[in-house]
Amino acid sequence: IRGRGRTRSPRSRKMVALEAVKLYNKRAGSYVAAVVARQTYRECVSGKSADGYWEGKVMIYSHGNATDIGGMHAMQLMMVHALDITVIMYDYSGYGESGGAALENNTYSDIEVIYEHVTKTMKTHPDNVLLYGQSVGSGPSCYLAAKKPVGGLILHSAFMSGMRVLTPSRILGCLDIFPNITRIKKVNCPVFIIHGMLDEEVDMHHGVSLYNAVKEDCRREPWWVPDRGHNDITEGSAKMNEYLRKLGKFIRGLDEDFDGGHGGTVAGGVAESHVAKGRKEREEIGNI
Repeated sequence: IRGRGRTRSPRSRKMVALEAVKLYNKRAGSYVAAVVARQTYRECVSGKSADGYWEGKVMIYSHGNATDIGGMHAMQLMMVHALDITVIMYDYSGYGESGGAALENNTYSDIEVIYEHVTKTMKTHPDNVLLYGQSVGSGPSCYLAAKKPVGGLILHSAFMSGMRVLTPSRILGCLDIFPNITRIKKVNCPVFIIHGMLDEEVDMHHGVSLYNAVKEDCRREPWWVPDRGHNDITEGSAKMNEYLRKLGKFIRGLDEDFDGGHGGTVAGGVAESHVAKGRKEREEIGNI
């Protein structure tokens, strides 16, 4: 099921081509709703490489819990324009325009359906596939990155696992969901982690722990955002510009040969100091 259209990017006069699709998720027994956005000039200049794949990077964006592809539309357009990539956003089963039930296992099959569409129907080489997981979206993103070849993984306000957000105790580990801290150890692509130091929903130590669990040669410098929490990292034009610059730097770096200089020893140490600083800031705020 498809629908096509065009709109202008909110940050430029350039036109963005939109394609709305509904893809059948056989395991969930329902359809997954998605929107593909790309700059229109790519329809003319993009060509196939020698191995038959279309050029250009495609980001699979797994959004947070309190939104859907409609609510993320403006962000999708800004990313397409600023980063010069194609962005596909989708709703999990039971969310927005997607059918089925909101279950953990369905989110895994949802993102697999999207990945298959990107790599097979859109003819994108796996090396050009980027996974972006925000909050709960980190679950399906880490799952796919540990299972399939991809070019990069971005985790935004991610958690170690669902149960660890509530308690560090592992007594109820058998009931845990989205075990990102385990899966990220199996990821073999560059990983960029973004986390607000004032995050009160998913404490920053989740981001630091995920960063430290990434294979050393896959770590890229994280962005510990000093004055932001869980949902406000991109609020305000200055912070949005900084956010897009950080993403652009990471994406451009994927095309550079890895020289061993991106290891995480220094950044990891900085991360630990940021955790202590972030906790101090939260205590000071609480005393006001």
